[in-house]
Amino acid sequence: MCSISGFNWDDKNLAREMNHCLKHRGPDGSGIFNDSNVTLGHTRLSIIDLSNDGSQPMTNEDSSVWISFNGEIYNYKKLKKDLISKGHRFKSNTDTEVIVHGYEEWGIGVVNKLNGMFAFALYDGVQKKLFVVRDRFGIKGVYYYWNPDENKFVFASEIKAILCSGLVERKVDLKAAYNYLNLRYVPFDNTFFEDVKKVLPGEVLIYDYTKSVDDNEKLKIVKFWDLAKPNKTNYFDVATSVHDLLNESVKKRLVADVPVGVYLSGGVDSASIVALASKVKQEKVNTFTVGFDSSFDETKKAKTISEHFGTNHQEKIIEGSVSKLLPKLIYHMDMPHGDPVIIPMFHLSKMASSKVKVVLSGEGADEVFGGYVQYKKMLQLRKMKFMPKFMGRVAQRVPVKILDKFFDYPASIGNKGREKISDLFENLKDGPKSFFNLTSIQSNKDREMMKFKEDLNLNKDWQVRREDYLSRMLYYDTKRWLANYVLFVNDRMTMANSIEGRVPFLDHKLVEFCNNVSSSAKIARGANKVVLRQAMSKILPPSIGSTKKHAFLMPLDKWYRDELKDLARNLFTKESVSRRGYFDYGHVSKIWENYNKSKLIYGKQLFTMINFELWHRMFIDRQDDSCVMNLDIDRLV
Repeated sequence: MCSISGFNWDDKNLAREMNHCLKHRGPDGSGIFNDSNVTLGHTRLSIIDLSNDGSQPMTNEDSSVWISFNGEIYNYKKLKKDLISKGHRFKSNTDTEVIVHGYEEWGIGVVNKLNGMFAFALYDGVQKKLFVVRDRFGIKGVYYYWNPDENKFVFASEIKAILCSGLVERKVDLKAAYNYLNLRYVPFDNTFFEDVKKVLPGEVLIYDYTKSVDDNEKLKIVKFWDLAKPNKTNYFDVATSVHDLLNESVKKRLVADVPVGVYLSGGVDSASIVALASKVKQEKVNTFTVGFDSSFDETKKAKTISEHFGTNHQEKIIEGSVSKLLPKLIYHMDMPHGDPVIIPMFHLSKMASSKVKVVLSGEGADEVFGGYVQYKKMLQLRKMKFMPKFMGRVAQRVPVKILDKFFDYPASIGNKGREKISDLFENLKDGPKSFFNLTSIQSNKDREMMKFKEDLNLNKDWQVRREDYLSRMLYYDTKRWLANYVLFVNDRMTMANSIEGRVPFLDHKLVEFCNNVSSSAKIARGANKVVLRQAMSKILPPSIGSTKKHAFLMPLDKWYRDELKDLARNLFTKESVSRRGYFDYGHVSKIWENYNKSKLIYGKQLFTMINFELWHRMFIDRQDDSCVMNLDIDRLV
């Protein structure tokens, strides 16, 4: 795993500065290629071929093609063999060089042959084109700035490196901010910076030096992959196929010239990876788990799995200040993130980094097999879509304890939850709007109190041509939630600790197969991930394979009482809220005044807003230098 960066002019000093900003992603080395047309930067985390032959940027024999690559190509040995048979000569044992020669042989169509996670920039000095590519699911991120008036194009693995160019006006993208405050993440190609965009999963960005700046073809986007509409193929034995595909995926992701480990929780996803990895590896598998105090501790479940498979297990109970850690996490993410899962993920990565350089984890399984609780709830609620709208008002009078049981929330949803349920019943016939109302942390009443409103674009990525409702939700979350929420956190928290995260459930062959598996094989009779449990039933302990998954609970209420409430009061004064202009102070203050009436939802809202404000002070107001690591919460409040 590494970082990439670059721009469409010659400036070696800027490239050094960008590499320095991204050193945490690649502490093992750095490199620069520059000519009159382009500058490419790279920092290296050595995983495959640890020799200097693996240094980047890397070129072909005649130096006409250059690449800066971030990721892992799991089928590189097969591709290399094919390319050698066609006359290509290799000077390293890296997967990076396979892309270079693959481009020579197949053009940019080489991306369709790659099995792995990747973000890379490839410069063709003959065709005078610069390609910036992101993998099918967005496991690896890449961002860019494009100003056609000045003909300035800059890209990097993280936004902070793009900011080093001095070209970006530090202005908040209000559409991104509005989506974030509702969803806790930013969908589409937006970022929190108005002038910085994401390359979306499965896309190639092409900068063509031969085109005029006024030509729309100067910078164009080409999609090379998307999840197809499911066909109705009937598979003879779906569970066996899932097992075999997952087994092959895990096996490929264990290949490395450095130590490899697995994140282990108490659920079926990580347990499946540990089970399959234990069959492949001759030595004990390294496993890692974090927990909290006894009220929120799942380390016992993880330990049971570890003992069953005989892993070399390490665990850690998270202690210490949460608020003092937040600036460092926000620095590494470049953007605020509204889920406190960033805290255990950082600690988990930090602990693993002392033993391994590569970790496998279970991200993607929920989107592939229908694991999230909202999928089951929406399928249940859809049966009531023809009920009259006034039932939403009736729901507001139903006792909270009953609503709690129906919606499977781990704490009281309270009065604020009633508002959201009312919104939900109002829009049950509208697929994307009802799904949004269920998953958003804001109610319609909350949105009315915001001082700015943007189009949430709810219909985008909602494929009505997918006849099955679960299939629509899974596709929707794969396009929006997976890349921008789940994988974003995984990438940033592993890279913050200079380790590589691999996700076996997102092998595209496995995902494409499961896309065609019937929904009844994913959710049935109140159970989720049915086919995965069946696939792993012979090798997982019965108590794991049959156990219903629970959300990874965190002591948000304890953090609120101990730290976050006071932090929020210091951040959101009448003066500061008025100066920002995003919120009404009365609305904001009601969150901590009424917190006990709806802890779950108010807690999520408060954590989301705190991270937004801290990010704003760090990256927009620049109260602290965003390229300095010793960030201090006291300097931001």
